Amino acid sequence: MPTNLPAEWYIVKEEYGRATGKEKIEKLKKLLSVTPTHKGAEKLRAQLKKKLSELKKEEMKKRKLSRKSMSIPKEGCARVSIIGLPNSGKSTFLKKFTGAEPKIAEYPYTTTKPEVGMFKHRGILIQMIEIPSTLTREVLSIAHSSELVLFLVGKNIDEAQQLKELRKIIEKENFKRYIFVKSDIMEEELFKKIWKKLDLIRIYTKEHGKKKIDNPIIMKKGSKVIDLCKRLHKDFLRYFKYAKIKGPSAKFDWERVGIEHELEDGDIVEIHMKE
Repeated sequence: MPTNLPAEWYIVKEEYGRATGKEKIEKLKKLLSVTPTHKGAEKLRAQLKKKLSELKKEEMKKRKLSRKSMSIPKEGCARVSIIGLPNSGKSTFLKKFTGAEPKIAEYPYTTTKPEVGMFKHRGILIQMIEIPSTLTREVLSIAHSSELVLFLVGKNIDEAQQLKELRKIIEKENFKRYIFVKSDIMEEELFKKIWKKLDLIRIYTKEHGKKKIDNPIIMKKGSKVIDLCKRLHKDFLRYFKYAKIKGPSAKFDWERVGIEHELEDGDIVEIHMKE
């Protein structure tokens, strides 16, 4: 039986032949929709359906590979993604504060993949990731998985216009935890702005008669002495007697407290155990 294809079918077939990527799938769907359903076209429809299935599988593989390539292991106490307009200085900013070596150039869209660095400040490590200005779904998924998004305001672009465009991104992506930072910010101020938004606290420990350990233990805001004991070792919890604290949560230096005492950022804790 003859296929008797309509003129529209040949037009769509030509469009399908020129299409690439995801568009090719859409054009093939359209081609299938204009293919007659009578018996004479059964074989053709079967061929088109098979091809459509193959294209969908190929696209799925590409997505999986893309997601895998964008998968970046979390390091440090928190992840901060850097988003900014083209030529706002994201790569220079990342290099300045982490020592990373992203590609830097005067033309826009230099960064084509996420660039990673570690921001080190007083014993604290914070992972920073530069998000390419293309803002594809894959790279935005990294920003959404971050504890904080840093929106960079460059000095060579109109500030008001930058803020306007950046707020559009915030609204579209529904980011909840973010900060605006100017590219010429100093390290101490940058750390304070980031730390304030992370809802984390630094706890320093010490043994009786010794100096405090300089590298802090990073804990969630609202953590108690019992949580610190669990982090250190199960024996600290099992044989806990009391703790002495110097810092923001203490009423006076080396206040003696119990296991349910709530800690605050900067506390120095000395745990005493039963003999």
